[in-house]
Amino acid sequence: MVQKRISHAKDRMEAHSLPCPPFYSKSQKGVFPYMKEILSHYSIHKNTISLLPAKHIDYYTIVLEQNRYIYVKQTPIEIIKNSCLNRYTTYEGVREAVYHYTGFKRKVPIPINPHQNIYFFPTHATNDYECCWISCDHVLQINQTTKSSSSLTFNNGKTIQFDVSTYSLKKQMQRTLECMYSYMDSQLYSTV
Repeated sequence: MVQKRISHAKDRMEAHSLPCPPFYSKSQKGVFPYMKEILSHYSIHKNTISLLPAKHIDYYTIVLEQNRYIYVKQTPIEIIKNSCLNRYTTYEGVREAVYHYTGFKRKVPIPINPHQNIYFFPTHATNDYECCWISCDHVLQINQTTKSSSSLTFNNGKTIQFDVSTYSLKKQMQRTLECMYSYMDSQLYSTV
C-alpha cells in the first residue's frame, strides 16, 4: 500500500516536470529515506509560487515556494479560499468584484493580496481536479512544449510543465494583468 502511494506521488511530480523533492530518492526505487512534514493548513504569501493538486492519501496540494516544497492537507481551492478569508474577504466576494471590474466569468484571476501584488490565476476551470493555481508575480517565461502543453519557468529558475496550451496560459497571464491594472485604477480614483 505504501509503495502504491509513493509511486503515485512520484508520477504526479513527474507529470508537472518538477524535480523529485528530497524525500524521493531515485536510487532507492520508491522507498522513503525519511518522512516529510505535512501541514494541515497553508496561507498564501509573497514566496508562494504555485499550488499543484496531488492525489495522495496524506495531502491534497503540493505548494511550490521559492526554495522548498510544502505538502498540505487542503485542496488548492481551499487554500485560495482560506487565503482570501485571512484578508477579511471571501473568495466569492473577490471573484464577484473581479467580474464587476473586468467582466471575466470563467477561470477568474484572484487577487489574494493586491497591496503586496499577490495575484493567482487558475490553469483550468476551478472545479476541475487538474486545476493548478499560479502566482502571476513569479512567472518569468511561458514556453510551448507540444501543441497542447506548455512549460512555465519561474523567477527562481524552476520549470513546471502543464497540460495546457501556451495560448491559454498567456491568456490567463494577460487577464491577471488586466485584473491588476483594474485594481490599481480603482485605488487611484478612490483616493481622489
